[in-house]
Amino acid sequence: MRATVGLRLTLTALLLVLIGLPAAGAAGSLVTVEHDQTYSTAAVNEMAARLFNGRRTPEARFTVDVFIIRYESTDLQEQPTLVTAQLFVPRYDSHAERPVYIFAPGTTGLTDQCRPLREHQIGINWGLYRNHVLAHAGQGAIGMIPEYMHFGDPDRLQPYFIAEAEARVLLDAIRAVRNYFREQPRSSDYPSAVRPAGAFLAGFSQGGHAAFAAADRNGRYAPDVRIAGIIGYGPTTSVESLFREFSVVAPSVIYVYARYYGSDRFDPGKMLADRWLENLAHDVRRLCILGLQSYYPWRPGPLFRPEFNDALLNRRLAENYPEIAHILRKNSTGLGGHRVPALILQGSNDVVVNLDDQSEFVVALRGGGSPVRYLIYPDTPHDTRQIGFDEVIRWMEAQTVTQENR
Repeated sequence: MRATVGLRLTLTALLLVLIGLPAAGAAGSLVTVEHDQTYSTAAVNEMAARLFNGRRTPEARFTVDVFIIRYESTDLQEQPTLVTAQLFVPRYDSHAERPVYIFAPGTTGLTDQCRPLREHQIGINWGLYRNHVLAHAGQGAIGMIPEYMHFGDPDRLQPYFIAEAEARVLLDAIRAVRNYFREQPRSSDYPSAVRPAGAFLAGFSQGGHAAFAAADRNGRYAPDVRIAGIIGYGPTTSVESLFREFSVVAPSVIYVYARYYGSDRFDPGKMLADRWLENLAHDVRRLCILGLQSYYPWRPGPLFRPEFNDALLNRRLAENYPEIAHILRKNSTGLGGHRVPALILQGSNDVVVNLDDQSEFVVALRGGGSPVRYLIYPDTPHDTRQIGFDEVIRWMEAQTVTQENR
């Protein structure tokens, strides 16, 4: 049994949770907090070693308590919705203010069976996301993995690659961390003297898209929230580029966009070849990321209709499919002029986001006023979380010191 820690529910909120509806309250407010597991330094090292897989594994310095929290956000219909997150709190004996590392996962799938929280529970490797954030918490950072909107609700789909939904989840995650440490009882059974300093939004692949979406919408959706920096591991910020480079996930995006924007504006029949169109709804709902990678083509030619594929590859979507191109641009992220410092870690052999496209994005990001540290790792694939681990810690520390001295 998990222990309930710092649980603050009104009777109305409790009834709403019991029947599966979100409690009314401010975005980022905590609804439930449950202690999930305590990892000794040895256990953190064991989890991290699986992720680093032969690379030098960072030696954990702290025991880490993991909590499952649910916090309130706002959905795309402007209604309250609950978000589930894993919160990682390193145990400090004396007062310390440490960076908050909020990590958005890469693609896992659309439905509740693919939610990131299930990964370690069922022993599958979609990205070993708990292992990754545990490694950071073992070094002393406060960590969090928020799940994307509607994960945890078996009747709803993740609003996949819809920038507004991703931004709300991450911005409210910062609020939720702030609320956790404000409300944490001093008599907690899992005490730690650590308190949050600056909040960094990190993300791998889709998670990078989400982190930059939050930066774009920070001032409008959450003006009370300050982002200390963005960390992108192979961030897939352009949805159109994703269609060109990693078509495996395009059917899921197309299905979600057609439902949200309407098939009159985003028509799957104009894009997908008949072979993939007929069972689209069934296929994208039944497959998590490993199944998607086995089922759908990795290149756009066999997936799309020839005329759409030609326009996509020759960058004529705006001319030939203006409404589709508009929606894709609307959901591309990072270039909203947010001026948040960014660290981008890119593998030269990335098959998901093209190195040239990423470099163009960095130039545009700098042109929008963001200081960017851009690291390219030779002979490295899409996942740069391991090779860039030490660099990320150093960069967060440097940003924290710089911002404290301003």
